[in-house]
Amino acid sequence: MQGKVTMPEAQSTEAPYSPGVWEIAFVQDCNLRCSYCCTGFGRFGRRATFMQPEVWRRLTDRMLEMSGKQRDIHLSLATGETFLHFDEAMGFLDHLRGLSTGQIDVEIITNGTVATSEQLRTCLEKKISLCFSIDGPASRHDAFRKSSDRKPTQRIAMRNWRRYRAMVDAVANGTTCQVYSVIAGEGRLRDVARFWRKRGVMRFKAIPAEPNRHLGRVELSEWETRRARYLEDLEALAFSEAKRLRGRKLAEEAAAPLGILSSWRRLNDASPYRSCGAGYSTIGVDADGTLYPCQGFFGYAERSIGDIPSGVDAAKLAEFRSARTRAEAGCSACWARFLCDGGCCAADPNAGVVIDAWKQCEFFKAHAEIAIQSHQSWCGYGTCAARPREGVTG
Repeated sequence: MQGKVTMPEAQSTEAPYSPGVWEIAFVQDCNLRCSYCCTGFGRFGRRATFMQPEVWRRLTDRMLEMSGKQRDIHLSLATGETFLHFDEAMGFLDHLRGLSTGQIDVEIITNGTVATSEQLRTCLEKKISLCFSIDGPASRHDAFRKSSDRKPTQRIAMRNWRRYRAMVDAVANGTTCQVYSVIAGEGRLRDVARFWRKRGVMRFKAIPAEPNRHLGRVELSEWETRRARYLEDLEALAFSEAKRLRGRKLAEEAAAPLGILSSWRRLNDASPYRSCGAGYSTIGVDADGTLYPCQGFFGYAERSIGDIPSGVDAAKLAEFRSARTRAEAGCSACWARFLCDGGCCAADPNAGVVIDAWKQCEFFKAHAEIAIQSHQSWCGYGTCAARPREGVTG
């Protein structure tokens, strides 16, 4: 459900590679042992590591060479827990900003359990957006997000989230403080939405827990059941907000997951068609300096497209783009293509570059139908009662 970069409706396989979004696994390690983790605690089946100075200095040069010194860059530090090696990550950021003449926007996705007050103040000073991964109520969060010594983590994550939100709210023209909830096990989206609304959070990221690749526990039937419950709750939330906000601005004022808000903005013509950008406007880099089309392929050496010292391998990039074009061959005839942003081609790297892994197209279409019908309800074209959807399991 996530899209980051505005892209043209059609992409040429001959387009030059000048990424503006860099997804960097600066730290491939995590202090938590979330049972649903699809990255293997950030390690992708390998040893714990973090990016060394000789790597990130060469990466900086490669970024400026590929992105252009005048071009703005969005830097995303995720997959592992960046605060485990915070000073090293800040050294990289300062070096990059010192050489670039463009704008460097930075987001760190964090579990929020190891950051100190001083580090949070540093993030504020450097205008770093933080997205805290907190799964809502303690009973649900702590059932899955435990520390390596099996202790609960929701309390400290919430404390640091509150700290950073207060810091951000206290300054003008600051950065952002977001939350990201994974719906796992018997958890419900409706409960997560209620939890955040009580704490004044109108908009939040949310996804059902994905099939677990790197921990070797792929339970597709359980995931389909969880996905169906997620859609059921999403539908109720969307129609409830559409009814409550009739006559007012839906996307700006609604209390709902960001995925549905993005679709409403698209339907209002306020947001253009977007693609995930993998292999075009987006590039991924692991801690050792291996390059990938995006972070979704981390840990799969056969999906790499080069490395920092040698740069992008033109043949491997062309191979990826051709594979992506083949995978998207059926998208042009799909009615939901403008709302799903082309799907995710990295959902199952073991299977190659594929779009419909784990029946994702079915899920995206159901999400799109909810967005369209609830938007029509807000506009007064339909009713606030949900209509039957085809192709949804559960």
